[in-house]
Amino acid sequence: MTESATTAILDGLRKMEVLVSALIKLLESEMPKAKTTVKELRRLAVLEEVFRTNGVATPDELSRYAKKYGKTPSSCAGYFSGKAPSLIASNDRKLRLLTEKGKEYVAGARASWGDDWLERVPLDTVGSAHIDDLLEVCF
Repeated sequence: MTESATTAILDGLRKMEVLVSALIKLLESEMPKAKTTVKELRRLAVLEEVFRTNGVATPDELSRYAKKYGKTPSSCAGYFSGKAPSLIASNDRKLRLLTEKGKEYVAGARASWGDDWLERVPLDTVGSAHIDDLLEVCF
């Protein structure tokens, strides 16, 4: 094979390599980054919302977050119960505060799904109270 033929083949292969790399990156970017149940998303989304407001929310804000993600406001009582609650009430009971345990849950979600996970959540599914908690969601 001549040098010019080898050069032409190498040039063609390099162009194909660039195209294949670009296609791989495009396909990877379109793949979901996370998969979990609606129940888990609903639980963590409320905590993430509180985290994003410096770990503090009013009872009305907490209720709004619950409704946004297909939960009933009364279901938020679970955040305040157990040996290591995710949320506590302030001393004057006017605010809801994210606990260290709650911050751990948020950090775990962010480590697994990325800091932008809440923006990728399919709200049409997760926000609907008619969707089964055990449905798996990719986002």
